[in-house]
Amino acid sequence: MTPEAASSSHDTDEESCSDTLDKQPSTESITCRICQSAMEKSHLISPCLCKGTLRYVHRECLEHWLSRSGLTYCELCLHRFQTYSTLRYNCCESLCIWYRHPNNRGLLLSDALIYVVLSFICFTLTMICILVLRFQSERGNTLQETLASTAIVCFLLLVLIVYLTNIVVMAKDHIIPWYRWWRSSRRIQLSEESMVEGRSFQSSDIVV
Repeated sequence: MTPEAASSSHDTDEESCSDTLDKQPSTESITCRICQSAMEKSHLISPCLCKGTLRYVHRECLEHWLSRSGLTYCELCLHRFQTYSTLRYNCCESLCIWYRHPNNRGLLLSDALIYVVLSFICFTLTMICILVLRFQSERGNTLQETLASTAIVCFLLLVLIVYLTNIVVMAKDHIIPWYRWWRSSRRIQLSEESMVEGRSFQSSDIVV
C-alpha cells in the first residue's frame, strides 16, 4: 500500500470515528426529559420508542407523570407502557384531603347545620306527639280520641320518614362524589414487563 493510500485510509477512519462520536450524546447532555435533572441523581431508563435525549427519563418521574395525566402511553411516540395501578390514598387520607377543599368543606358545614336544625325540629315534634298521645290516653278510648291518636301517629311517622329521607340524601351528596374521586385517584406504576422492554441507561453506553 502506498503512503498516500495509507494516509487517506487513516483520514477516513478518523472521520468515521468523529462522526460516531458526534452521533453519541455526551454524558453531560443526558438528562431526564421530565425533571431535566442530571443522570447522577437517579437511574435513567429508556422505556419507550423515543430517540435522542428525549428517550431518557427517571422511572419515578415517569410514574408521577402517568399518575397525574391518567395516561398509560408516551405522548410523543404513543408507545403503550405495561402498567398497573394502586390507590393513591387510603380511606382516612382521602377523607382528609377531600374535605380540605374549600367547596367540599363549605358543603359539609352547611349540611351539618341543616342536620342540626332538622334534628331539633324532628325531636320537638316527636316529643309533642308523645305528650298529646299520653294526654289523650288518659281521657278515655272514645272513637274521636282514637281517630285523633291515629292521626297523630301517622303525622309522627311522616315526620320521621321526611327526616330520615333528608339524612340519606345529604349523606349520598357527600359519600358518592368522595367515593368516585377516591377510587379514581390512582398511582400508576410501571410493571416489570415494561422495564424489560425498555433499556436501562448505563454510563457505558455513552462514548465520551
